[in-house]
Amino acid sequence: MKPVQRYRALRKASLKGLQAFEAACMHRSFAAAAQELSITASAVSHAIQTLEEALGTLLFERARRGVVPTEEGARLYEVIRRSFGDIDDELRTILDRGRHQQVVTIQSAPSFAAIWIMPRLPAFLRAHPDLDVRLWAVHQAPDFSNSGVDVAVTYGRPAASAGVHVEPISRRERFLPVCSPTLVDGWTLPLPPGDIENFYLIQNDVSLTSWDEWIARFVPGCGHPVRGLRLDRAFMTLGAAENGLGMCIESTVLVHEYLQQGRLVCPFGELAIDATAHHLAVPKSREGLQAVKTVLEWMRGFADFDADGSGLSE
Repeated sequence: MKPVQRYRALRKASLKGLQAFEAACMHRSFAAAAQELSITASAVSHAIQTLEEALGTLLFERARRGVVPTEEGARLYEVIRRSFGDIDDELRTILDRGRHQQVVTIQSAPSFAAIWIMPRLPAFLRAHPDLDVRLWAVHQAPDFSNSGVDVAVTYGRPAASAGVHVEPISRRERFLPVCSPTLVDGWTLPLPPGDIENFYLIQNDVSLTSWDEWIARFVPGCGHPVRGLRLDRAFMTLGAAENGLGMCIESTVLVHEYLQQGRLVCPFGELAIDATAHHLAVPKSREGLQAVKTVLEWMRGFADFDADGSGLSE
């Protein structure tokens, strides 16, 4: 009986060719793909040309800057991207089972990484000597299919995906004004909202809320212009406020430690804007890994600072 030939079409393509194609699609550049794969750009070009000849179709078109996949190439890329991601997940699972030391990769919004994760990481690693942690502090949305990220803390809710579990870090996250105690020394707190006209206001340009929104909510009709520093990281706005450069409006998740330590105060009490900014995301395919479970349990404990997640005293 003649043996059944499986994956006959796949036999026309080499793994190296598919890897070169996937990397070139992701980067839109043969040179960048070559850098990722540690080969030359001509080797990438040759591998893709061989793949195109085997399939009998063009997979890329030249663009002003780099290359773009053709319609056929774009469809093939989506299939390969998902398949490589699934293969990588399973290989990581097997590797984790076969070695004592396990690695968990966490991607986090930079300010959450600096304020919450880093101060707690030494104790976590001491408690779990069999775990290694890779921490990437970036603003970009996590690409679980390509990057090797196991757990992510995002600023803003990530795009919906059937294969990713998402939950808020705190179910009662809010944004409220804070400042250094020295800035309001001699003032009676809480201040009436209209007193905001007496202070410089520090603005985080990538925040989900703004001073304009807070003023419109609590001081309607106020013509006070937002004067002061403009920054693009929450940990920088909080640092500027702590150093007396003005008031800033930030997430209760991030200001909790500052308030508990007396480094910042809430000049207007609890006049806040509700906004769930920080989310915990994990691919469902990795939720069952023991190392990932351990990290998730640890990170879910971050929000246990009080009953409503605000970090404020009643």
